[in-house]
Amino acid sequence: MTKPRGWGFWTRLKLDMLREYLPAFTRASKSVGTTTYLDLFAGQVNNVDRETGDRIESSVEIALRVDPLFTSLRFFERDHAKELAAHIKSHFRGSDSAVIEGDANETIHESLTDGSLQRWAPTFAFIDPDGPDCWWTTLETLARFKERSQYKTELWMLFPVDMFTRFLRVDGGDVRDIDARRISDVFGTQEWQAIYEARRSGDLQPTDARFEYVNLMRWRLEHVLGYQRTHSFDFLNTRRSLYSMIFATDNAAGDRIMSSIYSAAARQLPEMAEEARQHRRSQGTLFTMATRRLKYVHEDPLPPFGSSERQASGIF
Repeated sequence: MTKPRGWGFWTRLKLDMLREYLPAFTRASKSVGTTTYLDLFAGQVNNVDRETGDRIESSVEIALRVDPLFTSLRFFERDHAKELAAHIKSHFRGSDSAVIEGDANETIHESLTDGSLQRWAPTFAFIDPDGPDCWWTTLETLARFKERSQYKTELWMLFPVDMFTRFLRVDGGDVRDIDARRISDVFGTQEWQAIYEARRSGDLQPTDARFEYVNLMRWRLEHVLGYQRTHSFDFLNTRRSLYSMIFATDNAAGDRIMSSIYSAAARQLPEMAEEARQHRRSQGTLFTMATRRLKYVHEDPLPPFGSSERQASGIF
């Protein structure tokens, strides 16, 4: 088996949120009779808490144990597909599940159109890349998969804003073409460049630039892909890197349930941060943002930074 991979408490919280939302999703969809779960960066089976060494249940295992069960599950994994498939076969017999080997960005279209999945069925996609690895074209494919249905595929994605801002130098150096293309692939546009130029010139501070990158993604999910509602839940890990979990839905029930989960998670974060701090025996604030934000409040995304719509709104 692959060597265990260590994760921080923010990963435990993310998976706890997934564990809470998925059964609410399948219960709300029970009258339909068929449900689909998609895990686009499924990862490996062997995961542990970095601080305690305790085993962490993976998103794959969480999804396969949901009650009521999902009708169909598809797990997309590039590096650990064979081990993952063997684990599922050994521990979760009888489920309509499959592991698709390869880059999810390259395999998602064929997997959704091969006839094995019902295009009208309520569908939830968990998108949890290690970095800026989920392309906008993949989000388009997911959103259009159910375009004849009342509701699009629900999306819950990790948006590692600090991981790609590392590519965007503010020390006077040039951004590599390959990195600029990678970021454009994530957003599906070059509108991020206005944020970067303002950050480089000093017109935007780091916190403001981070907000604008997340805001741009949410705006495009709503105004380009047509989702009715998006939520973002932001937190810092122990390395002080910002992560945002972005949720996109057309369903009022999903909107209400995830809002409640985000509120509960916001209250839980300071306690989890303190727990990790005690394990590490370190001092200092791990969660500058989270300790201040004890209640989640939804706010609609603004027009993209630098756009004519943003300028007309008078919000800067």
